Amino acid sequence: MSKIIEKIEFIYQFLNKPKTVGAITPSSKHLTKKILSFVDFKKEGLVLLEYGPGTGPFTSEIVKYLKPTDQLIVIELNPKFATDLKEKFKDYKNVKIHEDCVANTQKILDKEGIKKVDYIISGIPFSSLPKDVTEDILINTKSIMSNTTIFLTFQYSKFKKESFEKYFEIIDVKFVFWNIPSAFVFCMKKLV
Repeated sequence: MSKIIEKIEFIYQFLNKPKTVGAITPSSKHLTKKILSFVDFKKEGLVLLEYGPGTGPFTSEIVKYLKPTDQLIVIELNPKFATDLKEKFKDYKNVKIHEDCVANTQKILDKEGIKKVDYIISGIPFSSLPKDVTEDILINTKSIMSNTTIFLTFQYSKFKKESFEKYFEIIDVKFVFWNIPSAFVFCMKKLV
């Protein structure tokens, strides 16, 4: 799929489902680079989990760094995006796309035989979700994390910072101006 068609599809999905597609355009390469700057791709047997990839700007970049021993599990609720992602990444044996809700993450990990996740990268638009849905996702996310798992997400404001702090220690926050809209990247660990 060409970049222009991908952007048109993204805008269509945003207009169709604004509560689940959080922006009018896919994440920029600048935002992608900032999020992935927190990932140590040198580690052997890396397990990455991606929530809500949309058209897959993070996914497309992550697969460039995956080693044969690494795994990427992708969870996308939007049926159109999930279908497109399955087609786009069908040749990658260590990339699994699941059309599902992140509330089912533990079941998905069990199905894939994964005991420990190194990084969780989220494209979920928490600011546009109801509070109870946000809380449910954060509780589920914390429950699958070990003490060394890193949770990375971006938001268009710091509105959900207090919600994050109930479950996670915020290690770092970076601002990315070159994105539409500009975004904050949150790097977090599980509160113990």
